[in-house]
Amino acid sequence: MTNTMGSKVEDFLTASQEQQIIAAIRKAERTTSGEIRVHLESHCAGDAYVRAQEIFHLLKMDNTKDENGILFYIAVTDRKFALSVIMGYTSM
Repeated sequence: MTNTMGSKVEDFLTASQEQQIIAAIRKAERTTSGEIRVHLESHCAGDAYVRAQEIFHLLKMDNTKDENGILFYIAVTDRKFALSVIMGYTSM
C-alpha cells in the first residue's frame, strides 16, 4: 500500500488490517495478470478521481507489464474514494 503527503499507512490502519488487505491483494493477483494497489491519504483538496489519476501515473501503473492495473484511492479524513483503472488489450 502506498501513501503520500507525509501520512503513513499506520495513521489509517492497524497492522492486522494492513496485512489482511495485502493478503487479499496477493490472492487476487494470483488469478489475474492485473496489478492492484491501494493508496491512502488523509486529505484530497480537489476531485478524488483526478487525484487517483495523478497517483496512478506517479506509481507508473499505466506502464505495467500487461497494461492492466487498478488503483483504489482513498482520502480517509475527507471520505473520498476513486478507482483508477487501465485495461490492456492483446491482439488475437
